[in-house]
Amino acid sequence: MHVQRAIEAIGIPTILITVEPEQSAQARPPRAVHPVNHRLGWPVGHAGAVEVQRKTVEHALACLVHPVEPGTIRTYED
Repeated sequence: MHVQRAIEAIGIPTILITVEPEQSAQARPPRAVHPVNHRLGWPVGHAGAVEVQRKTVEHALACLVHPVEPGTIRTYED
């Protein structure tokens, strides 16, 4: 999280894609999404699952358009 905060401090928005929302919430990331049913090692989806990966990235980028309070982790199911 320290890297994410440092990047944010210089004006570049960041987004955390987390498969462990309870653990990530403790760090209060500026922006975060939790794709349900994704596992460690595959935060954007299984290898070759292009459509799932695209949707995950789209949900993450939506955090830039529709910001929420820091520390909020948006959860979605694909």
